Formats: sequence, structure tokens, C-alpha cells
Amino acid sequence: MVSEFEVAMPGAAERGITIGVARSVSEVEALREAWTSWNGHRDSDIDFYLMIVGSYPEVERPHVLALYRDGVPEAVMIGRLEKKRVGFRLGYFRAVGWKARCLTFVYGPVHGNHSAECLDMLMSAVIECLRRGEADVAVFEFLPVDNPLYGLALRAPDFLSRDNRPPIQGHESMTIPLSIEEVYGRMSGTRRKHLRRSIRQIESDVAGRPDVLCYRDPSELAKVFVDVEEIARRTYQRGLGVGFADNGRVRSRLTLGAKKGWLRAYVLYLGGRPAAFWIGMVYRGTFVSEYLGFDPEFRNLSPGMFLVMKVLERLCDRAAGDVVDRLDFGLGDAEYKRVLADNAWQEASVYIFSTNCKGLGLKLLRVMANLTNEVAVKGLAAANVLPRFKRKWRDRLASGNRAVRSNSTNSPIGRSRVAGETES
Repeated sequence: MVSEFEVAMPGAAERGITIGVARSVSEVEALREAWTSWNGHRDSDIDFYLMIVGSYPEVERPHVLALYRDGVPEAVMIGRLEKKRVGFRLGYFRAVGWKARCLTFVYGPVHGNHSAECLDMLMSAVIECLRRGEADVAVFEFLPVDNPLYGLALRAPDFLSRDNRPPIQGHESMTIPLSIEEVYGRMSGTRRKHLRRSIRQIESDVAGRPDVLCYRDPSELAKVFVDVEEIARRTYQRGLGVGFADNGRVRSRLTLGAKKGWLRAYVLYLGGRPAAFWIGMVYRGTFVSEYLGFDPEFRNLSPGMFLVMKVLERLCDRAAGDVVDRLDFGLGDAEYKRVLADNAWQEASVYIFSTNCKGLGLKLLRVMANLTNEVAVKGLAAANVLPRFKRKWRDRLASGNRAVRSNSTNSPIGRSRVAGETES
């Protein structure tokens, strides 16, 4: 058993319930057998989790809460203690923030028993950790709003610690059919006609046949990073500081994926030149989308959508032995996701703040950023200019990246530090 953690749980002893906290890799490994016996998302896989703990410099140690009944693990809540800059975005800008100790709980944090009893006790342990000063803030990353844990994270903390109206965003997925024609059949006639025309244009008008290559082996990673970085540095995501980048974080993620046999890095070449990429991982029958981007120079040809459709065609055909039942589009809003998805839900990251000075200061920043974003979005939407504003801003970021690249190809400025977050 990992180190025991005392928390006020009325009646727990009579039911044989205790809670432990794994604060070291060896203590996490002691939970491996139970952990791997429970289903979960790729982000909460134990090896993916340990990769993050071992390679991300802001991570100080594991912080996995384990609930035992009569000495047998019954559930875990998967987190890590980080010391990092905590800030909140104002639209495409980043608000003021500062370094803080943060208990970060991963996507799909609970494995095992999801009963109300277990969730209540695990949440009480999180709040107790904050009360004892282990961190300034705890964050649950992107909880589905219909998940009981979401309501509990908003309801359980006291007033000063509670998150107020966390911003909600959509998340989409797609069931993989048996033929690509079923995918086209889900579209409107106008969209289907336009997309087929774009595909024919790429196949006939580009000098040299378009090639879509899939890289999945560790020996192919060097080429992946060279070719994909050539595209990624031109994208608007680079201007936002998200998406693919040739840095230590992304290398750690893709290296693990390749070693585990999960990696699928698709690259579209037009006339031998990298034009678009879609990188994901196949985990327990689900293709988890990681990074997607295209060279803005080819915008009129819609290379990103061309690549998406060609990859979907392979997934439908079960090419290369892949048996994929579901596509998880990952975080972020994009039109192509809404077009292709057949399942959608809403999520929000929920914060619980310590009542120390730093925790309360972060709560104030959070409230101010949320209110500012709500007012701005409502104003732009009322004026019917929100989509145009987003497009113009993204084009501006992409243009800035192309200018940086042409003026300073070898400069460190052209290779921004980017967190390995899923972004499309």
C-alpha cells in the first residue's frame, strides 16, 4: 500500500476504507496491477502518466490518491504536483499570472469505482491536501459537465475555494464506419460537393502526385520532426504557443507513443514538400488526435481536410491492421470536427483554490478573466463578427510566423517553446 493519508471520512473505518497518496514513482508502480486492470483514456494510462512525470520540468512529483477497501485498491484519482506559471487567457492573449504549486489532475482522472461514495472521499482528500498547504491550487482538466465529478468539484469546496462559472467548451468524437462513403453521407450535399472538388484539385493540379505517409516506428521519428516542424512553424497555433513543436515535451510524447505501438503520424506531401500533418495515437480502439496543421501557403487547396479524409479512408478500411472504432478529436474548436463528429459533449476545467494569499489571488484572476472573455464573446457574437474575428486573428498569427521564418530561419525565435497540448 502507498503511504496512508488521514482525512475526515465519517464511517470509513467501519467500512474498511482508507486513502493513500502515491508521492513517488515507486509508490505509483505499486498501483500498476490495479491501475492497468481498469479502463481509461490514453491521458490517464500509467505509462503515459509516468512519461509526463519524468519528462516535464515543471512536475515535482506524482500525486495519485488511492482508495482502499480492506487493503485492496478500489479507485485512484490521478494527479501530479507541479510548480508552474498559472495564468488565464483573455481570448487569444494570456492574462497575468504567476508561479504556483498546482495539483493537476489528468483527463479522465478516476479509474476504478466511480460510486458517489468513492468520489466524495477522493474529493475530500484533494481539499485536505490544499488545506495542509501541499499546493496553492488544484485543477481538474476538462471534466465533462455531465460527469458527477464536475458537479462535485464545484460543490464540495467552501465559498472562497470554489471555482465560479468555469468556461465551457465542446469536445467531439466520431464513430468510424465501415466505408468512407458513410462519412461523406453525413455531410450536406453542398459541403460534400465542395470537398470532393478540392480533393480532385489536389490529385490533378499539383506538380507530382500527392503522397500521404504514415510514420509509426521509433526509427522514423527523426524525419517526422523535421518534416512536421517545417509546417508547424508556419501555423497560427505556433503564434498561440500551442500545437506541435520540436521540443522535449513533444519528443517525449511521440517517442513513448512509437515505443508502445500507438503512434500514427500522417504527413501529406505535395510535390515532395510537406504540406499538412495529422498526428495521433491509437489507444484501445480509439484514435486520439494530438496535432493537426497545414502550411498556409496551400490554404486554397484545403490540404488539411484532404489529409483528414485520406486518413479516415484508411481507418474505415482498417488499413495496416488498425482496428479503430472511434476517433477522439481532442480539445479545441474547429469546423471540421463539427462536420465529421457524430457525438459531442461539453467540458470545463475546474479549479479549487487554497485559501492562502496566492490561491485567493489566482481565484481573483480567474474570475476577472472569465468575465472579460464572456463579455467580449457575447459582444462579438451579437455583432455577428465572432467567426470573422477569429479567422482574421489566426491569419495574423500565421502571417507573423511566416515572416519570422523568412527573416530568421535559424533563430531561436522561430522555434517557440510550446507545451505538448492537444490542439487542432
